[in-house]
Amino acid sequence: MSIGKVVVLVGALACIGLAQRSSPAAAHCVVASDEHYSARGVIKSFGPKRADVSIAHEKIPGFMEAMTMSFESRSPEQLAGLEVGQKVAFTFAATADGRRILDGITRL
Repeated sequence: MSIGKVVVLVGALACIGLAQRSSPAAAHCVVASDEHYSARGVIKSFGPKRADVSIAHEKIPGFMEAMTMSFESRSPEQLAGLEVGQKVAFTFAATADGRRILDGITRL
């Protein structure tokens, strides 16, 4: 087994363990089987404590037509310095359970 497969396996097992203990940290687990996408858009709003951000985004090929959607942040700090109305480029993971978790986000 390659080192990469071992790292993915260990990460997946850690996420399963967190989920079984109902740990809040389990909400931020992203596994290799998640699909990752990139897009551009305009920030429309932020959720309480910047736990998520609503973005009016362009078409995301292979995922979604242009629309406004909410994306979970990994931490409030990930959205620090961003404001409603700003144009952004972002990447995210689409999880098997339907969540969209930001990998990164930058102002354009």
